[in-house]
Amino acid sequence: MEELNQKKAQLLNYLYHDLSDHWWSTGMRLTAHAILKTHITEGHILEVGCGSGTFANELSSTNDLQSTIGIDINKNGLEHGKRFTSLQGKLAQGNFHNLPFATETLSLTIGLDAYDQTSVKLQHALAESHRTLQKNGLILVRVSAHPWLMGQHDISFGTGKRYTKHTICSNLVNAGFTIERCSYANMFMFFPAILMRIAINLGITSVTNQFSTHKAINYLLTKVLQIEAFFLTFTNLPTGLSIYVLARKKSEK
Repeated sequence: MEELNQKKAQLLNYLYHDLSDHWWSTGMRLTAHAILKTHITEGHILEVGCGSGTFANELSSTNDLQSTIGIDINKNGLEHGKRFTSLQGKLAQGNFHNLPFATETLSLTIGLDAYDQTSVKLQHALAESHRTLQKNGLILVRVSAHPWLMGQHDISFGTGKRYTKHTICSNLVNAGFTIERCSYANMFMFFPAILMRIAINLGITSVTNQFSTHKAINYLLTKVLQIEAFFLTFTNLPTGLSIYVLARKKSEK
């Protein structure tokens, strides 16, 4: 158990300190911005499971009409984020099963690889997000795709479940949302990632080895996801490692 905790601590260090410029982190932030490009409205934005707050900081710096807040249960990520983001006091420790916000006070809630984590009770978390969103408010959820891909990589990063499009959309509908858009993402790296995860499961390589990316390769793969982000501004992708769902809180009649 102690060895497992040490490995998780090492991975969290990678996640919060070493991966801010990693191709996956940078590229997937670009895809999230692409999904949101025409949907940001004036009001308070909340990112749940914000980690070090990089994405929340980007939203805050590019959208003058919004107040952006990030919460995460992990203090290490938040402390790291407060050293380099301009959000500072707007990063706070919190649990999205019990959000510290009044009813109908947020215009947009974002959860990127947060709602699929091991400790998350999905319907409870979505109910809290629904409660705190204004009428017609939006929620953007990104979860890991394809249950058959579940493996050591997911366990190492605390992913509790990989979803199908039908399952995650059904959960959002049951929580009182209407689906506006559902798309896969990280499509271009889908098959290489499958090979990498097979190699990890067979013990040929390790989870941490995939972070040792040469600078030129890191640049190239970032550009690949940048191209994908361009496509996501106007179309949905047929497969990928992740699923994005953009949904709206139903207005009462």
